[in-house]
Amino acid sequence: MYFPYLRGKQFELLALKELVISNKLSSKVIPIIEPLKPSSTLSNTLKAFVENELSIVTISNPSVGNFLLECQNKDKEAFRKSYEEILKNPSILLGIDLNNSDNIDVQIITKYADKLVTVCTDTESIPLHSQLIGTKAKYNLIKDSKEFSREITSNKVMLEDKFNAKKRNADYCAVQDELFSSDHLFYNSEGYLGFSDYSIIGSDYSEGGFAPYAIAIHIVYFDSNKKLRIKHFTSDSNDDYNDPAGKFQEAISKLANCEELKDINTDGLRELRLCYEDKRYPGLGSVKKMAIKHHLELMNSFLIAEGPQS
Repeated sequence: MYFPYLRGKQFELLALKELVISNKLSSKVIPIIEPLKPSSTLSNTLKAFVENELSIVTISNPSVGNFLLECQNKDKEAFRKSYEEILKNPSILLGIDLNNSDNIDVQIITKYADKLVTVCTDTESIPLHSQLIGTKAKYNLIKDSKEFSREITSNKVMLEDKFNAKKRNADYCAVQDELFSSDHLFYNSEGYLGFSDYSIIGSDYSEGGFAPYAIAIHIVYFDSNKKLRIKHFTSDSNDDYNDPAGKFQEAISKLANCEELKDINTDGLRELRLCYEDKRYPGLGSVKKMAIKHHLELMNSFLIAEGPQS
């Protein structure tokens, strides 16, 4: 199984919601959301999974954003009550980030003991897993290392950041194609129930965006050995932040004419190609949404084709 780990920004949530509504995800893919703030987009995304009887994880103690703090505001009372009702549904699994030990609610561990998912990627948090969780969790997301697998032995999912992030988008011009991951080929034989990553975003988190000098579109694809590679389609006129629409056309034209992608027809890739054909710039958030949709749909199709062992 594949557990894509996404922060609850608007376009990440919309990517998940649109995939579920269009029937492009199955039980082979269980997304993990680290909510950033209480919003209707978050609620509607979770409801879409509930209505389609698909599992999704929401982190109960997020380490980024202001979700827990904002939920306490008086004007969020309606959201809070609705959210608590949603959490009762069997489709919604409860995530505990053991790396963020200060915000762990022990009552949640007891209340949702039958549908816990833990995240433990800091060696200092391993004793906390033994103390609070033991063998109770449905899934345990850990780093692929003996330090973790020796002590967290049941229901293991390997969590690794596979996105090779650059400081500037223009830096991707020098690395147009590279290996992304082979975890989907080996996780089962290495004793894991599934694999997890941060999709084409990476684990680094930043609050807001800014006008970039370069626009880069990150698209994954399978090579002839079924390894997942990633292409970085980058604009050429990167000396200033003027004309983002023009920069997008430079980048998307490379995607539209890419030989390795010509036979791939995911929803996300089709939407990107339509932007090229219509000479339309949808905005950076939508571009990211389309790239995420492509990645998750591609992995879903792979896992279905691989059969029961996935």
